[in-house]
Amino acid sequence: MLSDLSTIDLATLNIAREVIVASLRNQCCQWEQQSADAVASGNLSSAQMLENWAFSADLLASTVGNEFSTLFAQALDARLNWKSTFRSVEQQLLDTLALEVASAQEEPEAIPIC
Repeated sequence: MLSDLSTIDLATLNIAREVIVASLRNQCCQWEQQSADAVASGNLSSAQMLENWAFSADLLASTVGNEFSTLFAQALDARLNWKSTFRSVEQQLLDTLALEVASAQEEPEAIPIC
């Protein structure tokens, strides 16, 4: 477990969640289609096995999505230290956005004063 959740990049975390969950859901659909094909060809034991795999993949996709959402919320809490502040959610999200924008910008060059 990370000791400092505030260092996790939230955009990367969201993209990782989307990619992993989409991949699991796609696999689920493939297994459901293969199960339907197995039923049509009369191979009921294979159809049942594939349907069980599809159900497991769907359950895993939901679980992974929930865990990523929990991690995102924990990282956001750590970044904004919400427990010690009474600012509105909108203000805190605006602060988070400002931090992301500021971290993406280059530092201005120092101009010597003569």
